[in-house]
Amino acid sequence: MSILNTLSNYRRIIEAGLGLVALALIVAWLSGAFEDRIASQRLDLAKQQLAAGEELYETSLTPSQLTEWNPGAIASARQTTVAARVLARITDIHVVAGDSVTAGQELVRLDDRDFVARVAQTTEALNAAKSQQDLAAREKARVEELVTTGASTVQRLDQVSNVLRVANAEVLRLEQVLDEARTALSHTRILSPVSGRIVDRNAEPGETAAPGRALLYIYDPSVLRVEVPVRENLAVQLKLGQALGVRIESLDLDLEGIVDEIVPFAEPGSRTLLVKIRLPQMQTWGDRDILAGMFARVGIPAGQGHSLLVPVAAVTRIGQLEYVTVWANGTRERRLITTGNAIAGMLDVLSGLRPGDLVIVPE
Repeated sequence: MSILNTLSNYRRIIEAGLGLVALALIVAWLSGAFEDRIASQRLDLAKQQLAAGEELYETSLTPSQLTEWNPGAIASARQTTVAARVLARITDIHVVAGDSVTAGQELVRLDDRDFVARVAQTTEALNAAKSQQDLAAREKARVEELVTTGASTVQRLDQVSNVLRVANAEVLRLEQVLDEARTALSHTRILSPVSGRIVDRNAEPGETAAPGRALLYIYDPSVLRVEVPVRENLAVQLKLGQALGVRIESLDLDLEGIVDEIVPFAEPGSRTLLVKIRLPQMQTWGDRDILAGMFARVGIPAGQGHSLLVPVAAVTRIGQLEYVTVWANGTRERRLITTGNAIAGMLDVLSGLRPGDLVIVPE
């Protein structure tokens, strides 16, 4: 019996010890003591299956600045409307939409025959008035001499003096009329007021140009900006001179713009403020022009958050689709993803991946 009791005691001690060991293992597992080893084993196994030049990248959440990409349009800070200042028929237009022009370049020619005739008529009238002025001046000088000798009266001197004053006034009036006629004649040659690019043409030769009617539109491509509506709670956080990211999709171009103006009026319906972002002074990108009216997106800071980043080299694009190759369940698989903006050679993954996924990065 004593031997049985002893064995029973040993059994209880062993069971208690095993229970403590099991409890310790459970506590260690719950605290994550084995996760690093399991993850390391998974990572080692995946690396053994990589081809030459491939690497593995384990995704994780990274603190980042949240950005809201708002759609806008490119516009020029200097836009000019070219219009006629006189009523006349258009005889020639020297430019078409897309042409570059310089300040002082002739753009439109109007029929000037009526204006040339008016200048000629006024010139003849002015010459006749000057002849009358000379005659009145000589008559006044003659009468003044006669008055000093008593051969004429003061009343006669007053009469000729008045005739001279009228002649002087007529000469002055006709000089002003001639100046107006010459100015009107100069308006038959419409010159470019600024250097820039023709963006639209609203008239053709043979049509009648009326004062104030827009014939051409010019914009300056060297002072482009993006005009973008921004939610008022984000717009009020922006500062003049602040740098913002700008994306021009059609040119696959990323730029840095500067907040140039915040219009102090919120649209009642959309609750947005118009923000104008000045672009660098560049008119072309490669062999393509940056044009007014192009679609652009502006990155507006929207607070702090977390991003799931992957290397740009890991993302493959086919048309509008984006995918990465991941190591999962002991094999490779393609996974469609959606990406956001680029951050220092990394892409922000909006959907398709989770923290801890192993992404294969090719050479």
